[in-house]
This record gives sequence, C-alpha cells and structure tokens, in this order.
Amino acid sequence: MNLKICVAGKICSGKSTLVRAISSHIDFPIISFGGILRDYSLDNGLSIARKDLQEFGQNLIDQLGFEGFLRWSMSHSVISWDNSIIIDGLRHREIYWHILQMFPQTFLVYCGCDLKTQISRLMTRDDMGELEAERIILHKTEMGVEELRAEAQLIFQPDYPIRDFLNELDDIISQVRK
Repeated sequence: MNLKICVAGKICSGKSTLVRAISSHIDFPIISFGGILRDYSLDNGLSIARKDLQEFGQNLIDQLGFEGFLRWSMSHSVISWDNSIIIDGLRHREIYWHILQMFPQTFLVYCGCDLKTQISRLMTRDDMGELEAERIILHKTEMGVEELRAEAQLIFQPDYPIRDFLNELDDIISQVRK
C-alpha cells in the first residue's frame, strides 16, 4: 500500500518543519513541489529566486493546467511517486483532487498560521523587509492555499503539541490503510 500524505499551508506556516517531523516519525521520503521547480531551474540555468519560482510554477499551471502541472512535477521528481511519500507544498485544491484520483490512499494535512507570524518568519528566514514579505505572502500562488483547509483530514497549528499531532496522524494512517 502506497500512501500519500499531502501537506499544505501558506508560506512560512511551518509546513517544512512539520514535513520533516512527519518523515522522521514514519520514515517516508519527502517530495516538494518547490524543490522540483528549484531543481529544474538550477539544471536549466534559470533563476531560483522565490518570486521567479512562484512565477515559473504559475506559468506551468497556466500552460499545462493543474493535471498537466502535476504530471510535469511527477516526471521531474527524483523520488518515485509509486512509493509512500510526503508531498510538501501543495498549493491548489485542483492538484490535490488529481492526486486523489491517481492515488486513492491519500490524505491532506493543513498547516494553519496567522499572517503576522508568517510575515515575521519570512522576514527572518529570508532577511527581507516587511513590504517584500507581504508581497510574497500575497502572491497569486498563495491565494488558493486557504481553500485546502476545508479538504484537510488533519490541521496543525503552531501551538499544537507535535506529539499529539503525530498520534492523530498515526490514527489517520491506520484508518486509511484499512
């Protein structure tokens, strides 16, 4: 049985930290849409600046559609999608639906985080000013992420104890595997 755990949330909501904790807990490899775009850009001499990667990803979606973007990402991933994996950085409900169609044993975790915390984290992480952080957080690629919250089987908030979250995750994995 090959389980897919999708992790969604806005930028600097704690997704990557949560994904690493999940991966350490259940020993699944991590696939990141942002990482796939970054690796492709590096291999092809394209910019890997955050705003350029956001634009590149959006252009692929505009050209290929959501399913086409997913298939493009799968074909450019260094990790096989045939195995159990954690998918980091899901940003669109339509892509989640296509993943569900292709891999029925899939569930979604959503990382919630308030705007003030996101801005503060992005400013610190990327050493930028507040206006630049707001511009990135309010980019078109970030706007659809909130729609995924309603689809999630599990929601993680920054103040939620990780041990409790991982126990709930174990319960969901047991249910999905039945």
